[in-house]
Amino acid sequence: MSTEGPQRRASVYISHSYYIRIASAFIGLLAITVLVVLYHIQNSDNRIISNFKNDLISHVSNLVIEKSTNYFLPASILVNMSSSLCNIGALSCNDFDQIELYTLGALKYYKQISMFYLADERGSYIRAWSLPDNTMEGRIIKPYTMPPTDTLKYWDSEFKLTKTVVSNNIEYDPRVRPWYVGAKQARGCYWTDLYILFRNKKPAITCSCPVIASDGRIGGVWAIDIELDEISTFLKSLKIGKSGIAFIINEKNEVVAYPEMSRFIREENGTVRPVRVEELGVESVSTAFREYAATGGRKLNFESGGVRYFASISDFPKSFPVTWKIALIVPERDFVAGAMEEMHRILLVCAAILAIAVILAAFIARGITRPIRLLAEETGRIKDLHLEDRGAITSYIKEIQLMSSAVSAMKKGLQAFRRYVPAELVRQLIKTGKEARIGGQKEELTVMFSDIKGFTTIAERTNPEDLIHQLSEYFDELTRILSDNRGTVDKYIGDGILAFWGAPIQDDEHAVNACRAGLACRDRIAELNRNWQSEGKSPFITRIGISTGETLVGNVGSSERMNYTVMGDNVNLASRLEGANKLYGTQVIVDRRTCESASDEFLFRLLGRAALRGRSGETTIYELVGKTTGNEAEANAALCTAFTRGVEAYLAREWDKAFAIFSDLSARLPEDAPTGFYLERCRQYRDDPPGEDSRGVEKLRS
Repeated sequence: MSTEGPQRRASVYISHSYYIRIASAFIGLLAITVLVVLYHIQNSDNRIISNFKNDLISHVSNLVIEKSTNYFLPASILVNMSSSLCNIGALSCNDFDQIELYTLGALKYYKQISMFYLADERGSYIRAWSLPDNTMEGRIIKPYTMPPTDTLKYWDSEFKLTKTVVSNNIEYDPRVRPWYVGAKQARGCYWTDLYILFRNKKPAITCSCPVIASDGRIGGVWAIDIELDEISTFLKSLKIGKSGIAFIINEKNEVVAYPEMSRFIREENGTVRPVRVEELGVESVSTAFREYAATGGRKLNFESGGVRYFASISDFPKSFPVTWKIALIVPERDFVAGAMEEMHRILLVCAAILAIAVILAAFIARGITRPIRLLAEETGRIKDLHLEDRGAITSYIKEIQLMSSAVSAMKKGLQAFRRYVPAELVRQLIKTGKEARIGGQKEELTVMFSDIKGFTTIAERTNPEDLIHQLSEYFDELTRILSDNRGTVDKYIGDGILAFWGAPIQDDEHAVNACRAGLACRDRIAELNRNWQSEGKSPFITRIGISTGETLVGNVGSSERMNYTVMGDNVNLASRLEGANKLYGTQVIVDRRTCESASDEFLFRLLGRAALRGRSGETTIYELVGKTTGNEAEANAALCTAFTRGVEAYLAREWDKAFAIFSDLSARLPEDAPTGFYLERCRQYRDDPPGEDSRGVEKLRS
């Protein structure tokens, strides 16, 4: 019996089934993608709207605060300055002609000031008033003359006296006015409550300051009236959405400024007063403040008259002279209307894309082999720890897409893993197939330890978020330099870095590479500090210690978690050398073995012998100055030679000779800290030599 027919039918069935599955998987995945995109777009729109709303509120609040501060600042400065001028005798409270010219002149240049005046304990009163037609009126009250006089003077815009009216009927006593009483009690700058001027129905506030004599007596009070209508005009000019409003209230919930001045001034029984916020007669405002009073929330969402609103109520900064609040009320549709229209358009586009995708599903099978091949290549690269981002591998088949996502996630995981473990170590483990085990061996390595001078003090005076960003930039730059010079970053210890050379990959020039990295770090830190100081940030003065010697290196920890690290006396020595920089004012100090191993390429100067904490005996230490080639090589070599001669003379107790050498170096290099250190020691020991058993060893116990 022939089997050709059943085989063909099975083949057709399998092919057809695979095709359907491919098409279904593609359509399903695309549908999910569309939903995710829509969800993401909606969330993004909500975030954008929220950010825009917060930014707008912050911007408007800052504008209002800035405008109000600039509006009030001259008044505060002027009354305080006037009081000070009287205290030092530059102005005389009894010279009415001088005070009259002074107040008129001030009004001419400070347009927001409507009145400027001085009163004293005798009841005298001198004031200048800026009239709406750009002319000025002055008034001088002398209640103690016989008879008492109340004189009105009028000046035109050119300061020419046009009229004088004298009366003997005095009904005004400044000593009982709130601005006078308040300044006396405060014995300093005083701001009155909000009030409405009867003469022009405008809101105003008064700033006053006493003149205090040397014996503590009040000699008088300076005061300035500031009309607040210009702030309302400014609020009216603000664009907050399409129909949002901003206004200011005080601690009594009285309206200080509002886009419509007619709403917040009320006249009753012949007197005028500011209205409270609930008396404005604006339903959205009343609803917002009822919600605010009930919840205490500073940012509110509420409904009024069938319309959703957003409200923000925030305090003026504490540095502002009076206790005010800024309120902003904006209809929610001002923020979301455009976003809803855009969402409808996106829905139509996504529906069209989904319809076209169903038609294209028949052609997807052709792309099956390419993503599989790319996945195989990618896994091969991952095996060699080549984790560079080459772009996502996409496919219409769900399984392949999942494999691609898994490979991408694995690559990201290995990238993160490589940040914690030396890349070469990971590459070796993958290449050999060996399991990471606890253990280590002694090898000759070069170890570097760095630390930031005074980091605790910097941290105390710096905003934590700004400090983290600055420290991250610092670590990024130094880590890149260390890696570029074949170094392995062991760990970050607070603000310090521990790195080593010679493992896990053998490096016959580990001392040379460490010195090269140390100089590069020193130079890059200098550039960073110049940039940070120009931005007003604290510089990171970094000290580095480098030592070469037998070091224990390997995996330390537990079976669950281990760390590839270095330990031993050589590591401790690098740490102590870093600390020795404090004494000599240097940046990079190395030990003798590092100096000997790298002296062909780098210049070192002998700093002396030191007894380091935790180590027996003494250690000869050197400063890494620079390279043996380059523009500064000749000058650096001369410095190292002369300085070494000076140190050798110092160690031989030849104080005069050493003093002469260091004096010559100091004259040429006055900013060189090690020279200054030895110059001071020589000066001290010439006058008071140490004991005969002293060998010039510096004892560093911290």
